[in-house]
Amino acid sequence: MVGKRWRACVVASAWRRTAALLLVVFSSTTIDAARADETPLGGQGKPELRRAAPNTGSRASDDTKGQTVAVPSAIELTPSAVRFANVPVGDMYSQTVRIANTGAGTVEIKKITVPGAEFGVSGVTWPFLVAGGTSANFTISYRPKAEGQATGEIRIVTSEGSAPVVMELRASAVEEQKELTASEASIDFEDVAVGGRCTKEVTLTNSGNRDLKISSVSVSEAEFSVSGAEGATLSAGQTISLEVSFAPKSAGPRSGKLTVVNNGSASSLEIPVTAAGAAASQSAIRLKWEESPVSVAGYMVYRSMEPSGPYSRISDMAVPSAEYVDGGLPVGRTYYYVVTSVDADQGESEYSEPISATVPEG
Repeated sequence: MVGKRWRACVVASAWRRTAALLLVVFSSTTIDAARADETPLGGQGKPELRRAAPNTGSRASDDTKGQTVAVPSAIELTPSAVRFANVPVGDMYSQTVRIANTGAGTVEIKKITVPGAEFGVSGVTWPFLVAGGTSANFTISYRPKAEGQATGEIRIVTSEGSAPVVMELRASAVEEQKELTASEASIDFEDVAVGGRCTKEVTLTNSGNRDLKISSVSVSEAEFSVSGAEGATLSAGQTISLEVSFAPKSAGPRSGKLTVVNNGSASSLEIPVTAAGAAASQSAIRLKWEESPVSVAGYMVYRSMEPSGPYSRISDMAVPSAEYVDGGLPVGRTYYYVVTSVDADQGESEYSEPISATVPEG
């Protein structure tokens, strides 16, 4: 009896709080021209100019009537710096920047400049106004023309003073790469009974730095077949699975080749496939295992010639009961089996503990 091990999957959502660094520019205090002392200061022949205390309202009070009093305001930028890392040459990446006015007065954004033609600003038309307590977004883009690094500053000219608000800008560019890799260097089907079928899964990964599309997937030799992945678009680092099957109609060895073609690549991915059809016989191994303690849609059965695998699926579909007969096997061979449970959404559990069995004489 196969000892069945079941696992519970617990998904924990991890929240990462990022503290945005805020670049703050406060309005300068205006000069109280009404109280200018015309008496020379320190014998220098210059009038003494006294500063008025900032007013927190939008209107002048009776005490400041006739005076020029600025309404305080503050500009906050999120993020505080713009970074572009490892952008493929010719691609355009963008990042949104939020400019917020946390003060009471309205701030005019007169101009936003970037260093060089590889960078751009979009999303706003200046000059534009940001009222107190509101915010606006603009977009910084980067389209590199050559591999390398770039540094500079984003300068935001406001009505708050002659000095612009400055954001640090750093970017790096790399040559484009389109590369598709597979989880298996070769695929081998061993001793599949004539009239039976065995299926193996192969994972494809986009190991490059830009999107690629899988335009075709094929396998030579009529008794091999493949499904999945064709027409899929993979972003950098993304994976996808396909299934290769072998269903022999006669005994004897087979060989073929799995070919995966992706657009924009000078060469296709090729994986050799080998197999052997075993003559049908009355010898078989009957498997039984403990049923799942929870409700399941069925079970999948896997077989290998080594206890550590890899294991190939030998059941075409989910087995409804906790038993399976693996027939048409060569006499005297020893095999290793594991099973998984399948839920209503076709999700599988982990493998059970493996069990070995030797094919008896018919």
